[in-house]
Amino acid sequence: MQPEEDMFAPQSKKRNPLVMVGAIATAGVLLGGLVAFKKGNTGLSQQMMRTRVAFQGATLALMAGSTAYYSYSSAT
Repeated sequence: MQPEEDMFAPQSKKRNPLVMVGAIATAGVLLGGLVAFKKGNTGLSQQMMRTRVAFQGATLALMAGSTAYYSYSSAT
């Protein structure tokens, strides 16, 4: 009989620092867009919201890529 793995044992997690940069950039652009909207600059606000969507997509792609990379690396 093989001993069971302790599923609650601490595991070393590798994190991609670019994901945090993307999240901060997304939050910054969101805040800038909200400030522009409050000041009545709807054109700038709209552009900032479109930029926010692009940053969110890039952040999600980084998260998915990091997960796939580290899963593949630990499997080999």
